[in-house]
Amino acid sequence: MKKLIIILFLASLSGFSQERTNNFDEWTFKFGVNMVDSRGNRNVVSGITQLEQNAFGSIPLTLGLEKRLNKNFGLTIQGSLNSWEELEGVIDGVLLKQKERYYALDINGKVYLNQLLNFGEGLSFLDLYGNAGLGYFVINRGTFTYNYGVGASVWLTDRLGLDFNTTVKSVFSETEMFESGHFLYSFGLLVQLGRTKSSKQEMTNGSELRKDSDSDGVPDDKDYCVNTPGSPMNNGCPFVDSDKDGVVDSADHCPQIKGDLTNHGCPTATKKPVENKIIETVNDTKLQLEKKNSDLNALARGIKFESGNYNFTQDTYPYLLDLSRILSSEPNSMRFKIIGHTDSSGSYEANRKLSYMRASAVRNYLVDSGILKDRIDIEGLGEAEPIETNLTKEGRSKNRRVEIKILSN
Repeated sequence: MKKLIIILFLASLSGFSQERTNNFDEWTFKFGVNMVDSRGNRNVVSGITQLEQNAFGSIPLTLGLEKRLNKNFGLTIQGSLNSWEELEGVIDGVLLKQKERYYALDINGKVYLNQLLNFGEGLSFLDLYGNAGLGYFVINRGTFTYNYGVGASVWLTDRLGLDFNTTVKSVFSETEMFESGHFLYSFGLLVQLGRTKSSKQEMTNGSELRKDSDSDGVPDDKDYCVNTPGSPMNNGCPFVDSDKDGVVDSADHCPQIKGDLTNHGCPTATKKPVENKIIETVNDTKLQLEKKNSDLNALARGIKFESGNYNFTQDTYPYLLDLSRILSSEPNSMRFKIIGHTDSSGSYEANRKLSYMRASAVRNYLVDSGILKDRIDIEGLGEAEPIETNLTKEGRSKNRRVEIKILSN
C-alpha cells in the first residue's frame, strides 16, 4: 500500500502536461493519507525505504484546507491521524510493544517556487512549493512544533490535482517520551472549491452554455475575435479588406494595393508606352510576389504547436501538406524564410529558442517532403513581434505562430 502511493505520485508527475487556467484567489481542499517517520533517523530517504517501521495504520488520514492568497503565497491548515503497529513500529529507535496513536494539527504558509521562478506555460500543471509554520501533535501528552518542508502538486484538470508533501516537525523541547521531532509525509487528492474562471460563465440550469459575447454565432472558446462580430467561415473574425477596394483580403490577389472588382482586387492593366514596359514588368512581378507571400502565410496560420514545445497538433498536418505541394511546384531558385514566434510566457531567451525550434520543425517537415534544405532559411524571434495582446488566452494563442517570407524567385 505504501509503495503503491509513492508509485502513483511519480506516475502523476510524468503523465500530465496540460496548460492549466490558474485561479489565485480560491480555496483548495485536500483529502489523503499520511506517513510518520519518528525512528530518530534524520535521513529522509531511509524513512521512505524502511516503510514498515513508520506510522501507517489502518486509518492514516490527512485532511487539509488552503487559501491561495495571491500568485506566490498561500496559507494551509492540515490535520493528520495515524498509528504505529505493535512489534513493527519504531519511535526514537525503540521497537513498540503496543499500538501507539498519532494526532497532529499544523498551520503553514506556502511559497510557490514555480511562480517565483516563472516556469512558463509548458509547466502550468505543476506547482512546486516550500512550506513553513507551527504545529501540534500528540502521542502521550502533546507538544508544539515548528515546521518546514517542500512539496509538489500536479493538476490533472483546472480543479482536480494530486499533492505530495514532506514536512519536518521539530519540537521546541523534548519533555515527553516519544514526542520528538519527526518527518510527516502526506499524499492526497486536491479539489479546488468554487467555480473556475471558465466555468463561472458556462453553467445554466445544470447544462453547459457556450458563451458568445459578440453574438456572431461563434462560441467564445472558438472565436478569434471575441468582442467583434465576424463570420463563422473566418473563425469569428470579420473579413478584412486592407486596401478598401471592396474585395476582402482572402479573395484579393493584391490585398495591399487598391484594385478593380473585376480583376480580383488588382489594378487593371493599362497600355503604356514602349519605354515603360520594363517598369510595368517589375510592378507585375512585385504583385505576383506579394500574392505568393499572402497565400503562403494564409496556410502558415493553420500551423499550430502543442503548448510549451515544438510538436505539431494533429489538425496542423493538412496545412503542412498543402504548403509542401505549393513550394514543390515552385522553381528551385525560389528561396524563403520561416520565422517562428511565441507568446510572452516564460523567459525571453527560452522563448527565442522555442520559436527557433518551431521554425526548424516546419523546415524539417518540408525537407522530408522533398524540398531542398538550402532553399529554406529559419529564424526565431521569440516574443519580440506579437500580433495580439499577451494578456488573454486568445491573444497568446495567435502569437504562437510561424510566418513565411519569400526571399528570391
